[in-house]
Amino acid sequence: MADRFDELLQSMVDMDYEQLLNGAKRSLTDSYKIFADYSDEDHAVVGVVTFLAAAVAVDGTFSANEKRLIKDLFGDVDFMATLRTIGDDDFKAMNSLVDALPPEKKAVLCTFATYVLAVDNHINKDEYRYLIDLLD
Repeated sequence: MADRFDELLQSMVDMDYEQLLNGAKRSLTDSYKIFADYSDEDHAVVGVVTFLAAAVAVDGTFSANEKRLIKDLFGDVDFMATLRTIGDDDFKAMNSLVDALPPEKKAVLCTFATYVLAVDNHINKDEYRYLIDLLD
């Protein structure tokens, strides 16, 4: 099982930017739907932005490639301004929701996170552990 997971991650790391962006766009839509199933539209947006911020923060850096991907995903929406409105309670609520999700919905969120993490052409140990924890 671990070998197949590693192969899947490597296949995403090997994608070119356009493939990652297109996959991330599809995954963003799917992820938003998950958060929308459990809250209103505004909270669903906060949930997705919070989830994305948590994924990006795993390795402690916000790379140029990650910034580019987020800009291409969100267009004219100021992701950083939206992120600044999110507090600790939002992160706790998002974590609680994700922990309570059934495995198939966690897999959708894991896929979204992987597209974002793979944009740097590697997935480091901290990011790998984050993805494994996300699926648990």
